[in-house]
Amino acid sequence: MSATTIFNNAFLCIIGIVLSAYSIYVEHKVHQHDQYDGPDGGEEFQALCDIELIGASCSAVFSLPEGKMMSYFGIVPEGHALDVPNGVLGMLFYTYSYIRYFNKKRSPTAIAVLFTPSINAIICTLAIASSVFLARKLFILRELCVVCVSTHIINTTLMIRAILELSSTGKTTKTR
Repeated sequence: MSATTIFNNAFLCIIGIVLSAYSIYVEHKVHQHDQYDGPDGGEEFQALCDIELIGASCSAVFSLPEGKMMSYFGIVPEGHALDVPNGVLGMLFYTYSYIRYFNKKRSPTAIAVLFTPSINAIICTLAIASSVFLARKLFILRELCVVCVSTHIINTTLMIRAILELSSTGKTTKTR
């Protein structure tokens, strides 16, 4: 993998981490406003990603039940400690991807196995599957979420690069 590709992937991961952190912030502020101030009182929170001109509202999207996929799919019960917003899952994914691109160890240790092209392809497949599910849901609801679309593009790019890396690894192994 070239230095430029590593830099580009790391840059995408940093953007993904920032967008995921922002989605957690927006979801927290919306929940806090609804819980403490109510719909009529308190200071109104306006997310930067709520752009009325183009009909985009990420704060509305982050409040959907699908915003916590672990409980939505019944993997954990609602309210469980692992019932986290999708932004937390995104931060974990992008942090994994970021660390992976700078992992120079190629020895078969337990930790190094997590960073192989095969495992990366599996993890990217899970990320792109969640992106497809959420994008489909947004399409059905006719909602536009700028943060969501941006993370879907990043996930797609990282998935394509994972497939290319996996296929080039297979070619290298076969020619030896």
